[in-house]
Amino acid sequence: MTRKTRRVVLGALGSMVSLGTLAEASREPPETLSVRVWLSEQAATYEGVTDRIREYLTAIRSLEHWTVELSFGGTVAVSTEDAARLMTRGEWPTAVVAGGLGRRDLDPVADVNLLVTDGRMEDAPTGYGVAHIASVGGARHIADLEPFDESLVDGTRWIVPNTAPTRTMQVLVHEIGHALGLDHEHGVAIRDGEAVIATPMLSSYAWDPSYQADHDRCGSAIPPAQDGLEKRLSFAFSPCARRELATYDGGLFSEPIRTDRDPIRIG
Repeated sequence: MTRKTRRVVLGALGSMVSLGTLAEASREPPETLSVRVWLSEQAATYEGVTDRIREYLTAIRSLEHWTVELSFGGTVAVSTEDAARLMTRGEWPTAVVAGGLGRRDLDPVADVNLLVTDGRMEDAPTGYGVAHIASVGGARHIADLEPFDESLVDGTRWIVPNTAPTRTMQVLVHEIGHALGLDHEHGVAIRDGEAVIATPMLSSYAWDPSYQADHDRCGSAIPPAQDGLEKRLSFAFSPCARRELATYDGGLFSEPIRTDRDPIRIG
């Protein structure tokens, strides 16, 4: 999602809820980062979705600047499985804010509130992320992931083949990055022998000839001459994305929000 599109999403949301409610609360750099994941009712029909999310996010540990508290908030009734529309229409952000204000039985956390739906992943946009709130489709593909095993990835760079399940998990990491303030320009693609490897914030934009970065934050984002090269994915954020994450000190609400539901600590 481009910076312009994120401004449109936030602008639409501001017409429905108080902008003061959504303003980031400045705080000391956190030692613990809270990430809570919900499933749409349709997404929850696929066995193993939460298990795969738990396994892969625990193993990847890409958010290495903090101890990460991952939890699951249960299921949410939604009007559509299109994850992008749930953001652009304001449905999911409004639900998160209403939960934080005690007006809905939905218990958000301060840092990342992610909804996973059964939306299609063939055509972009497959999800959106703004400050602290994101949504992504592809639950059926997450359920198709192999249970995590270190033999499935290539070393510390967490490189995997470009398949629908792995791409969906990378997009999930991508939307978490947006929720923490990262842009597409914090992603890179790396030429490695006969392969091009895309990091999460760039993802498959790396081989989209129509993609143009707003500006270049991380050096050359996309290597030239990709014809005939294998397309691969990395679950690890780029070095410049990690430097940006190290500066994160925001929270969704000025008051602490409970993080005691089904926690698992990463790190």
